[in-house]
Amino acid sequence: MTILKKKFGFYPEPIRIDAGPVRVRPLSELTEIVESVHSCDSIQNDWAYAPCQEVRESISGDTRMLPYSSRVFGLPHTHMIEHETAVDDEHLKFHVWALSFFLGMRLTTTEAGFLDSTPVKPAKLVDFVPIGGSMVHAVELAESFWIVNRRKPRNALRFEAAIHALFLGQYPQSLQFERFIYLYTAIDACYKLGESLGYWTNKHSSGRYISHSERILHMCHELRMPMPTWAKQSVRRKSEVSAIRNNALHEALFMDAPFGFAVHGASHPRNLTLEMRALVCRFLVALLGGVNASYVRSDVSSRQRQGLDLS
Repeated sequence: MTILKKKFGFYPEPIRIDAGPVRVRPLSELTEIVESVHSCDSIQNDWAYAPCQEVRESISGDTRMLPYSSRVFGLPHTHMIEHETAVDDEHLKFHVWALSFFLGMRLTTTEAGFLDSTPVKPAKLVDFVPIGGSMVHAVELAESFWIVNRRKPRNALRFEAAIHALFLGQYPQSLQFERFIYLYTAIDACYKLGESLGYWTNKHSSGRYISHSERILHMCHELRMPMPTWAKQSVRRKSEVSAIRNNALHEALFMDAPFGFAVHGASHPRNLTLEMRALVCRFLVALLGGVNASYVRSDVSSRQRQGLDLS
């Protein structure tokens, strides 16, 4: 069988992983590539931003810079992934998405795989750091997930989509309502993925469908995770997060104001979107197969970076 290979990046440090049929190695020119990227003018506070868009005048042939960015942009590849038994490129791309998540940086096999901005420093997009041999175990979990779900390819797509929404929700220039919507869709993707994987059903034992306001409670219960305070509900009142979600998606209101005119948490120090990000990270680790990791049951309200042990 032919070994499939793909270059990917951008990652500023050498990655060397051997996990069954999967092998990851840095390119020989890694150091030069990293130096060239870090010297670019488009980097600010460890984030690379999309460059301004160029347009060529049809008559003179001259180029000029437009006053807005091109949004979709590329960075050079830094590593190579090889798979001895992969049947197609989608298998490799799934592994790159999983690596993106566990390394906390958007990685891509495409020439222009970034939207608006991307960090150029590891672990910026998650609240954990893999410890010990956890990166090898992470690749093994990803491989097992792909094999088990090869007859349900949409499950891999849902996992990738949840990661992408998680990452998009952390664009530094986003307003809070934008972060909220991206992160809530990531939670929804995790809910649908967990249902498809058989972790839960979308009905109570009585036959009644589980409402949006109950979903996070249901997910946390089934995955044995602590419940965030903003996801709790009572008989008379929906959860805080579901009420915000309903107003945002159905009435274009965020914190009882048009988008961008009000923020959540102005009167207390709790950071809702930061805790939502932490919850999505825990859901993704659990749903890929790391449900027994102590990280999954750690407090989402902590500002401290957590160690992720998958051994």
